[in-house]
Amino acid sequence: MSEKRTPVTPELEAQLGAYWGAPDPLLARIRDDIHARSKNPMQISFEQSALHQWLCRLLGATRVLEVGTYLGLSAAAFAMALPGDGHVDTVEVEPEHADIAEAWFREGGLADRITVHRGPALEVVAGLAGPYDLCFLDADKRDNVRLLELCAQRTRPGGLVLVDNVFSAGRVHDAASEEGGHARDALEFARSSGLYDPVVLPVADGVLACRRR
Repeated sequence: MSEKRTPVTPELEAQLGAYWGAPDPLLARIRDDIHARSKNPMQISFEQSALHQWLCRLLGATRVLEVGTYLGLSAAAFAMALPGDGHVDTVEVEPEHADIAEAWFREGGLADRITVHRGPALEVVAGLAGPYDLCFLDADKRDNVRLLELCAQRTRPGGLVLVDNVFSAGRVHDAASEEGGHARDALEFARSSGLYDPVVLPVADGVLACRRR
């Protein structure tokens, strides 16, 4: 045993990723499309999507809420991890992104298992009914505290709310960083609100995992 922390280098990540096999072909095609469209893609890694799928299986999840669809990779991964009667509600503010994601869901045979809700996250989520087994927040970080409140009302006891990018690319400790401040606000709310039992996972850019009390 050791308290030493081992940095996850690209080489180590590649080595470990091989143990989980190749990603689903649909997810690989969506990833390739994302990289073809943008030099700075806003998309989680296959390793993180594998974690999300494992958490769904661990929870026995049937309903998932995602905030921040982008082009649909993570929503598709969630849907693949759910049983046949499972469903994903995903929220996207950019119409073009929503259109692309819906096209991928149709092509992958997932259209009947994923609903894309278009509009600002706070407005859309306020109009959705739970209970959800798992919520994933990966959109405008300024909204995360309010979304944590809204998701607490829509997540079953024992369910999870995941908040992405709480390391804020290393800026979470920078008092001068606006993005770091948003990350700190979400961390503090999760810790002090009494609604959640939170832990931070050093996965990708940091995942705040909150078990609903």
